[in-house]
Amino acid sequence: MSAPAAHPIRLLIVDDSPLIRAGLRAVLEAHDEVTIVGEAGTAAAGLAAVMQHKPDVVLLDLRLPDRPGLSACRDILARRPGTRVLILTSATDERNVHEAIAIGAHGYLLKENDGASLVAAITRVAAGHSVLDPSLADQVLNLMKRGWEPVPVDRLAVLSAQERRVLAQIAAGLTNKEVGVQLGLSEKTVKNYLANIFAKLNVTRRSQAAAMFARESRPDRA
Repeated sequence: MSAPAAHPIRLLIVDDSPLIRAGLRAVLEAHDEVTIVGEAGTAAAGLAAVMQHKPDVVLLDLRLPDRPGLSACRDILARRPGTRVLILTSATDERNVHEAIAIGAHGYLLKENDGASLVAAITRVAAGHSVLDPSLADQVLNLMKRGWEPVPVDRLAVLSAQERRVLAQIAAGLTNKEVGVQLGLSEKTVKNYLANIFAKLNVTRRSQAAAMFARESRPDRA
């Protein structure tokens, strides 16, 4: 067992496999510098657990049953920017690595790593550093040499379908009352939707949200 840490890193595990979660817990619980505050098997449960437990680091798989892990990563970073996200996956596809970097994941590690390497990566990420699996380093460097540009990220992916509809009406210049008439909602309900939209997009004004909607909905982003 490793030496105790003064302030153990609060870790949340999000993986769809109960067997993998149990294995990770068994490995990580042998290291006192990490304390597991919760686990989840879906993106929705993962985000709920993040909001409840406020972990320092989320260990996140890319393959989740309800939504892609990258979408879950965007949600986590939008709702709790101070939380660090370390992708732990078996996926080595270039597109996944590119998108993870583009949306702000703080690390990308393969599940083939041993426990000591995993704890070292968690510790580095928690300390504010970025981590990339050594087996993927050459791949990323070659892409940079070729002038790779990050894949455009749909920042509106954190919104529900109804929140997108409300935001579309706001972007069109409608008032809260007019949005309510268009969508069959009360003005108070529209205000509640707007509050959720502002929180998810990390903005404070309707003009900012409308501008973001306009940018993300441009045809050239398709």
